[in-house]
Amino acid sequence: MSSGLSYRKDVEFLAECNPALVERNALEFKRLRDLLTEIGTPARRAETGTEWHSENSGAYTARLSEARKLAEQMAEGFGKAASALHAYSQALTTARSHYSAGKRTEQQLADLIHTKGTAITRTAQEAEPMRQWEDMRATTGFLDGLAELTMDVDDIRDRANSLHDSCGGSFHQAKSAESEARATCLHALNQAYDLLPEFRLKGDSSKVDLYAAMADMRREGEEARQNPLTHLPGSGPKRDLADGPLGKEPVSPALREIQMKVAGLPGDAANGYWNPPDGDDEKAAWLSKNKEVLKAAAAHAGLPVEVVAGIAWQEISGQPQAFDDITDTLRQQADAPWGLSPITAENLPWRLGGKADETSFGPIAIQVRRGAEVLGYDPANLTDGQRNLIEDALQDPKQNAFIAAGYLAQLKAESGFANVPPEQMTDAQMRELAARYNGGPYYETTKAQQYGERFGDSIGKVKEALR
Repeated sequence: MSSGLSYRKDVEFLAECNPALVERNALEFKRLRDLLTEIGTPARRAETGTEWHSENSGAYTARLSEARKLAEQMAEGFGKAASALHAYSQALTTARSHYSAGKRTEQQLADLIHTKGTAITRTAQEAEPMRQWEDMRATTGFLDGLAELTMDVDDIRDRANSLHDSCGGSFHQAKSAESEARATCLHALNQAYDLLPEFRLKGDSSKVDLYAAMADMRREGEEARQNPLTHLPGSGPKRDLADGPLGKEPVSPALREIQMKVAGLPGDAANGYWNPPDGDDEKAAWLSKNKEVLKAAAAHAGLPVEVVAGIAWQEISGQPQAFDDITDTLRQQADAPWGLSPITAENLPWRLGGKADETSFGPIAIQVRRGAEVLGYDPANLTDGQRNLIEDALQDPKQNAFIAAGYLAQLKAESGFANVPPEQMTDAQMRELAARYNGGPYYETTKAQQYGERFGDSIGKVKEALR
């Protein structure tokens, strides 16, 4: 494999990386640093009027002083982590720009190659344009039968070679920018981790005393719950997630919490599997029957309910969900290692074409890979059991609404209005969020923008249905 093609493999993951979310995590660590610094200072205690008392004031003061030192140490660790992630976010942005440049050049190379032949074998379909050109110009290899003809590539050789080398250069720059920044970031995160104190409840009485002091500081923190540092602006409510298995397959904490949330919620059992809502009246009726679920999902994600319900309005009248199952089956069979299909999943005809984990499920259509991200699974390494769990969750109307809301919250976190509280979101911001839902990183395309406009035009009907 050529070095350029090797670099491409190394940086494919950049397509799914999100610098904005890395930066959001950096801000979370900074928030924790600032909160620890503020709560642990005498000035903060004087401001809240909190007084701590102990039968042994001298011993307690000593423990409290030590606890403050630990708080300062923790704050330093969180601050170092914040700085490391901030720097990595900036490097990711640079790496992604190089990767995008390489992909654009790669598409130009693919278009040029297609003037000489069409891939008719499965192996050729799966090959990247750089590999296709390497085989074409060498006149030997699996792509000699690209179109079962003798190809004269001399007239495109110079241009194709230039595009090929440009691709490799861009992918190499992307790899260098990301890998060097990642190594630096991991080193800094390890240093930050080492700064965090280690608490033990057994075998060290002094640590037990410190725990008591820290518990009092935590009580003071409870008094400061309204402090803006208790959560990032514009983010949803903080939640404690309980880990643990449920049933025969491992259920992620996020999925487990959603299942518990929806257990007591009313909703419409008819999910449009065969006959989805058609027309404004039927869509309004669906929203009305499921309004409690939509409101709970929006609150869970820290979003205005009209955003979640507005997306539902756009999605529930789409193709019957039975077609999603058919699409999924065909895509998985096409990509199965034992499959006999001469066509890859991405080259299937019409709307059937696409990767298996890009198949959408549920009344509010969500791709499997996006559902995996929301629920805390690794989209690139899903087990069959995890994938089945995700599909089942997406096809349940109630869980589907919570997952859709979670994905919208992720999109908001990577937008320019991430810090805007839900009650202060403007109509323009809601339209942009809808466009992001439809287009992802390509939300500025005409198709995605039109989706956002349709979303905005229907908001009045959505609000009416929710009353």
